[in-house]
This record gives sequence, structure tokens and C-alpha cells, in this order.
Amino acid sequence: MHTLRLLARSPLFALTAIASLAIGIGANTAIFTAANALFFAPTTGVREPNRLVDIGRTTEGRGFDTVSFVTYADLRDRVRAASSPLEAVYGSRLEPVPLSFGTSDGAERIYGEQVTPSYFEVLGVRPAAGVVFHAGEEDVATPLRKVVLSHSFWQTHFGGRAEAVGQPITLNGESFVVAGVAPRGFTGATILSSDLWVPSTAMSRGLASPETLRSREGAWLVMSGRLKPGASLQQAQAFLDAFVADLQRQHPEIYTRIGLRATPASRVPGIGSEFVAPFLAVLMGVAGLVLLVTCTNLAGLLLARAAGRSREVAVRLALGASRRALVGMLMTEAFALSALGALAAVALGWSLTRGMSAALAGVPFPLAIDLAMDWRVLAFTACVALITTCVTGLAPALQSSKADLVSDLKSDASAPRRQRLRHIFITAQLAFCLVLIVVAGLFLRALGTATRVDPGMDVDRLEVVSLDLTFGDYPEASRAEVAESLRARLAAIPGVERAGLARMVPLEGGGLGLGGLRKRGTSGPESRIDTDWNVISPDYFATMGIPLAAGRNFEPADRQNAPLVAIINDRLARALYPDGQALGQQLENGDFRPGRESVIGTLTIVGIVRDTKYRWLGERPAPFIYVPYAQQPTRELHVFLRRADGFTAPLETSVRQTLKSFDANLPLVQMRSLQSVADLGLLPQRLAATIAGSLGLVALLLAGIGVYGVTAFAVASRTKEIGVRIALGADRARVMRMVLWQGARLAIIGGAIGLALALGASQVVTSLLFGVSPVDPATYAVTIAALAAVTLAATFVPARRAASVDPLISLKAE
Repeated sequence: MHTLRLLARSPLFALTAIASLAIGIGANTAIFTAANALFFAPTTGVREPNRLVDIGRTTEGRGFDTVSFVTYADLRDRVRAASSPLEAVYGSRLEPVPLSFGTSDGAERIYGEQVTPSYFEVLGVRPAAGVVFHAGEEDVATPLRKVVLSHSFWQTHFGGRAEAVGQPITLNGESFVVAGVAPRGFTGATILSSDLWVPSTAMSRGLASPETLRSREGAWLVMSGRLKPGASLQQAQAFLDAFVADLQRQHPEIYTRIGLRATPASRVPGIGSEFVAPFLAVLMGVAGLVLLVTCTNLAGLLLARAAGRSREVAVRLALGASRRALVGMLMTEAFALSALGALAAVALGWSLTRGMSAALAGVPFPLAIDLAMDWRVLAFTACVALITTCVTGLAPALQSSKADLVSDLKSDASAPRRQRLRHIFITAQLAFCLVLIVVAGLFLRALGTATRVDPGMDVDRLEVVSLDLTFGDYPEASRAEVAESLRARLAAIPGVERAGLARMVPLEGGGLGLGGLRKRGTSGPESRIDTDWNVISPDYFATMGIPLAAGRNFEPADRQNAPLVAIINDRLARALYPDGQALGQQLENGDFRPGRESVIGTLTIVGIVRDTKYRWLGERPAPFIYVPYAQQPTRELHVFLRRADGFTAPLETSVRQTLKSFDANLPLVQMRSLQSVADLGLLPQRLAATIAGSLGLVALLLAGIGVYGVTAFAVASRTKEIGVRIALGADRARVMRMVLWQGARLAIIGGAIGLALALGASQVVTSLLFGVSPVDPATYAVTIAALAAVTLAATFVPARRAASVDPLISLKAE
């Protein structure tokens, strides 16, 4: 209580210190909350999650990818038959599967997760009602038409009634039976949120086909397993290595460069270690810089406060107080400040996590990330507060306890030893602040550069309508006609200027990946062309605003049973035919391995179009090829609608009505603007720019507060000296320049150190920068100018106060 009363006597100091701590610790708390949700918090409803491992495919020792169902089945049988460190394994499809759920009002789009029947057994999930499917039902020869509902879906669509178990439901136009209901809070083993779980062996429309289940090469499952009690991750890896070695001997044409890697289970398998963890590490580094600025700021304030209490400390020492007692007293005050700051940081961190949750709500697929502040987050916050106290409080306490009784009893708080330490803290604070602002500036510049990139197409006024023809009962042979009819219906909606369709959405981040392509008449591995492709309708280029550079567009005559044709982009044309004679040339597409020549098709180049960005705005121009949808129809397709100029009314209602009138069992899988798709591709840069920019401004504010506070204390402690100078004839402008130069000198030293640190820090985040050099001159120039302006503003008020000192009043006060 005595400590709190002392702090209450200096409310401005206490509030400044607590606010600084709240910002520094709160930023770290918010980012650790996200890391905790993704990597540390146990998954609700899962038994002993520490024994779970993720198993992914590697290529030449790199990556973490999916495997085929056959590979999973081989590993499952190996685990059962041999002495293995694994109890069992399961497979799941990473991406959410849109499903058509039949209701009395027509089809409703829901999301399901396709998993092997052993899924719930391996996770140890017990149903809230009914039963789950199990490993004994895993038979490729027999379709398993059961589903397990999520608890929330059971509540919203079945009213939580127990009799829902055993009822038939319609998915993608086919009948399934509700086997059971997952426990409350269980949303799956990953961050994806599912309405229900469907067996991988369901073999229904829109799900894995019998051919997919029997293909050894088709990779679509990520595997996970449960370690036996006492087994280690290293033992599991050795078991997998031996398993892969056998596969390589049996199927060298498929597994020669392939391996399997086991990692601790994560809610973001594979990409957790490849992307999410490094990205969070960068953000934590940025927040750590803010905390360093906070620490130096608070240390400077504590030292300045101790300097103002120098006479009190000297009196205590003169009366016999020990140095240990004085250090304890000062550290107690620091601990009290940290405790109050940590409480404020929890409130601030909670507010920031709510903002993160709101941002994640805009992601175009269902996520289940619980950004709750559990005991791990609170323990992390407490540890950060404790470390902050030790870092910030110990040096000022030790320095202040070394009292010079003669000068301190005379209230000469300007002793050089104190000034030097305060200057060190200010210099460090400014250096760390400059590093943080440079990193924030680089992210902002990268984002600005990305938004100005020409994607090669007209992104404005484009809406993307995503559909899946397997939701309707259409034979495969009629897909092209059905898709064209749908396109025409959607193009007739009032307010729609044009409509075109394609298999893939540009700028979404994914790709089809053409299996094999080469110029006709060439052979050998060196003849293979690495390129991406898309399947489109003739209206696609006009709808997207992609100009035709040469040749012709696809025509109605380019249909099935007609000669195969293709349109390539400028880059591929220049790479294959430098003489400019690409039109009419032929390419071969297919499987070029010996004995499979019968599946090679011949494509005739009929046109050349402008280069565009395909996967995301930051990619370099790459070879690309387009083929007509009428010749290679797919079940998944996207219709691109170009709004009429000036038409801003929402289209989704009209689109849904059009689809319902066309086929009530054909739901709208998804609808979004192409601009939002492009923006989503820049999500890492946008998040980094937003977070680093916000924290950079906060750090700049903290630096300004710190410089102002310490400079103001310095001026207050030198009031007598300044009064004497003025009394002896010193010009007030000169006094003002003296104080300003003191701040400027520290800014110059801190800026020089900060620039050296920033050059190193900018190299760490190079992978997240787009079109911006880590040593971007504009960023560094603006940062230096901002730091100079803040330093000037922070020292101007104390300098003006020093210049207005009345020598008579100051000397009388002494």
C-alpha cells in the first residue's frame, strides 16, 4: 500500500509508465494468443493431443504435402501388421469440401471435411450422440454413406434432437445417414471449421471417386497418427523411413524422390512450419521491438524519477538505510508498475484479439480459431511483465542506490554519472524505435507497390460465382452444355455486362499445374516445359479484359471430338518460338513415361494473349496455356460476371434465384469480387503492414514520451544552473538551443545505431517484401525525418520552459 500511495503522488509518471507497459506487453500478448491458438492450445474433445503427429510427403527432403489414399492405406496396414511406434493413422483432406445439403427450401451450401473412417478413433473423440464411423468400416469396395454432424450444425439444423441420429439426409443429391454428433466444441483437428464429417470412402458425387481412391499417384490426403505410450517422434520417423524405403523398391517410378516426414501435430499441418510459424515469428519480433522501446522508455522514466528523489535517497542512507533496502524499495515500485501494466495489457490484448477475430471472419472459407486468453496466455503475460520489471527496474535501482551524499543532499541531481545512464537509455530507445519504424515502413511500401501492380486484366467490376456441377445430377458428357447454359443464364441477369467461365480463379494463390507439356517432335527430360494452365470458355478473355495479341479466340467449333486447340501467353510464345512463328505450331500434353504414349494429346496453338498474373500479384511473368472448357470440361467451375459500368447493386440475390430456377439442387458454393480475391493473396503483407505500422506509430509515440519525460526531468533538475546562466547574461535563445541540441545529439547517436540494426533486421523480412529493396532509400529517409520531428517536438517544450526560467525565483527556491 505504501508503494501505491507513492505512485499516486505522481499520477502523470504512473499513468505514463502503465500506458507504456500496457502497449508493449499487450502487443506481445495479442500475437502470442494467436500462436497459442494455432500451436499450443489443445484441441477440444481430443484425447491426449501430445501423442498426435502429422505425417506429410516430402520431395527430395523438402516440403510437407499430401499423399494418395493408396499410400495411406499401405501405411495403415503396415502399422497394424508390424511392431510400430504408432498406434494407428488416419487421413483427411485439408481443404473444406463444399456440399449441397438438401432442405425443404432447396439446396443449401455447407462445408464438410472428408476423412478416413479411422479419424475419430485415432483422435479419441467420443460422440455427444449416436456413434462415429470407425476403422473397421474402411473398405474401398463398399461406399460408406454415413456422416457425423458437428454439434453446432446439429443444434441449428436439427434442433439438438436425439432422434436426428439415424435419420437420412441428402448431400449432393445422394442419401446419407446421420451416424452421430461430435461433442460440443469439437470442430476438427485443423483450423478449418466443418459442419459435418464425411468418410473418404463415401464415393459420392463431389467427393473422392473410386478411381481417386485406387490411384497411387493422386495426392489429396494429409496423414496423422497417434504415438504409442512412451514412443518418440524420432522412433516414428525411423519407422516411416523404413516404410518409404520399401515403397521405393516396389514402386520406383513413383516414390524415387518421395519421403515421409513426421512432425508434432498442428492445427495447420505442414504450412504451420513452412509459413504460419515464420510469419508469427516475424510479428513477434516486431512486437518484441515495441517491448524493447517500452523497456528503455520505462527505464529512463524510473531513472529520472529516482533522480528527482535523490535527496530522499541520500537522507535514507545518511540515517543508516542499507543499499539492499533501497534497491528493494525501488524494485517494489517497479513491480507494482509492471503488475498494473500487465493488467492493462491483458485488456488491450483482449481488444486486439477481437480485432483479429473480426479480420478472420472475412476469409472466404470457414475457420475455427479460438483466440481465447487461457492460462498459457496469462502465464506468458506474467513472464513478460516479470522480465520487463527486471530489465527496466534493476539498473535504475542500482544506479540510484549509489548516492553521492554531498551532491544529493544539496539536490544536485545533475551529477554526470546519472546523466550518462539516462542518455544511454534514451539512445537505446531511439535506436529500437528506428528499427521498428523502418520495418513497418518497408511493409507499407511493399503493400503499396503490390496494389499498383498491373495484373494484366481488368479486376474492377468482376464478381466470381463458384459452382460445382456434381451437386446436380448431370452426366459427365453433358457438363460442357450445362456450363454454357448456366453462363448464358447468369449473363442475362440485369446489371451484368459479360460473363465467362474458367476452372481456376486467377490471383487466388492456387494452380492446376500442367502434368506434362513439350513441343511436338522433341523428347527427353530437357524437352519438358514447366507451365501452368486454365480451362476457359470463349467469353473469358473479353470478360476479364485480357487482350488477344495474335491469332484467334476459342470458337464454338472447338468442342469434344474436334482437334484439340490451345491459346498461350506471350511469355510461353517467346520461350518456345523466338522467331515469332507460334501460331499453328503443335504441343504435346500427357504422360511421357515409356509405355504410356497412348495418353499423349496434341494441342494446336491458335492464339496468343497478353501475359497476366496468375497465382498472385507478386509473381513474375510465367509461361501459361489456356484450353477450351468445351474440350476439357470439369465439375468445378467459376463464372466471372462483369458488372455494367455504374451498376453497384448487389448481385448475389439475383444469382441465387437464377441458380434455383435452373436447378434447385445446385447451390451457390461461393460468391466474391475478384478484387477481394487479389487482396486475400496479399494478406500476409497486409497483416504485417497493419500490425508493424500500428506498433511503429505506438513506438514512435513512446519514444516521444520518453524523450520528453527524461528531458523535462533534466531541465527541472538543472533549474538552478539555468537560472544562474540567465542571471549572468546568457541569451534565452541560447539556453533553448542548448536543450534542443542535447536532444538532437542523442537522436543522432541513437539514429546511427538504429540504422545499423535496421539494415540487419530488414534482411530477415525480405521474403515478405514485394518489389521493395530491404535498403529502400525512401523508407529510411522518411523514418529519419519522422524520428527527427518527434525528437524536436519532444524537446521543444522543455527547451522553451528552460528559456523562460526566472532566475530570481529559481535562486530563491534553492
